[in-house]
Amino acid sequence: MYQQLPTLTRQLAQTVCMTGLALTMLSGCNSSNIQPATPDEQFQAVLEEAVERGLPAVSVTIEGRNIDFSGVAGVTELAGGEALRQESRFYIASSGKTLLAATLVQMAGDGLLGLDDPINRWLPREITDRIPSSAGMSVRMLLNHTTGIYDFQNDGDAWDNDFFLVSGPDRQWTQTDALPFFLDKPLHFEPGSDYSYSNSNYILAALIIEAVSGQPVQHAIRQRIIDPLGLAHTLQGDEAIGRAGLVHGYFEDEGERYDSHPWYSHYGLADGGIQSNSRDLARFIRGLLTSDLILDDAMRAEMLQPSLLGTPPSSYGLGINIRRIEQNGETVYSHSGKDPGYQTKMLFVESRDTVITLCASGSFGEYDEIVEQLLLEIFTLLEELQT
Repeated sequence: MYQQLPTLTRQLAQTVCMTGLALTMLSGCNSSNIQPATPDEQFQAVLEEAVERGLPAVSVTIEGRNIDFSGVAGVTELAGGEALRQESRFYIASSGKTLLAATLVQMAGDGLLGLDDPINRWLPREITDRIPSSAGMSVRMLLNHTTGIYDFQNDGDAWDNDFFLVSGPDRQWTQTDALPFFLDKPLHFEPGSDYSYSNSNYILAALIIEAVSGQPVQHAIRQRIIDPLGLAHTLQGDEAIGRAGLVHGYFEDEGERYDSHPWYSHYGLADGGIQSNSRDLARFIRGLLTSDLILDDAMRAEMLQPSLLGTPPSSYGLGINIRRIEQNGETVYSHSGKDPGYQTKMLFVESRDTVITLCASGSFGEYDEIVEQLLLEIFTLLEELQT
């Protein structure tokens, strides 16, 4: 939904003075004898309001025309935690796919493999023999979700039951540990004929990175993405073992609130597996799309090519969405992530040269409603500043 929000903000701005939110002091509703709030104060106020409505913690960065804001609100842990700091890390869930995809695209650009190589070239037969039609699957299809492979996270309950209930929070999962949850499963469609988002694709992509580079996937991501962009507070899950600084994440189930921090404090599987914050994510997506620090123009063109398969045609490229909004002609590049306790939004509005990144320590139910409302408020304020 958030890709469409800029087209709604003109209507929202007309009604913002009627809301009961902190926006009453932000949008021209304040009386003439009150000093108008600065843009930073306006954005910080809506973060604080989101926390007051129940979101445990949130980190937001907005960089673009007329705005350069980075702010946090909330606490690192509801049970006596400290105030959130700019450097505090969040588990970013599926937004981590963009970092992994960029790693693989860069390796292809360096000539280490081809994006259209069959996966059988890089994965052992003990894996590919257990994937139907694997001979027709390419590296590119893994990254743009056109393989048809069963999604181990969303197509059944086996993973959730094992991850949360059977194995418990202390298990350190490897990429190969995830394979039994999707091998030997029927495909949703023949490779290259349709689109279906599957976390399993990125487990296989990580194994290809390791086969090609001869090093663990976290080393490749750090060497090719994290260090060149100077992402000082970004860790791949395996690097985070034993390191403090991850914000606790919360979700509710049948009226009970749960803290998922013990499970995700060291989660390193390639469908997510990254800890970061809004400042680092803003630096990442801007560096990915507008600099040559990690991708040259040819690599970037490959990454930003959606498959256009499916109904409606997929806007997903290689680890990133490319959404063109017909109403105003804007192109928005984005990825989001959500797992129990954590959610992220990461987007770049090309015509405005504007980056917006959000990390929150609550997901599902009321937490999602608070984040959605926060995004509406952010876009409303941004529209006023940039029009």
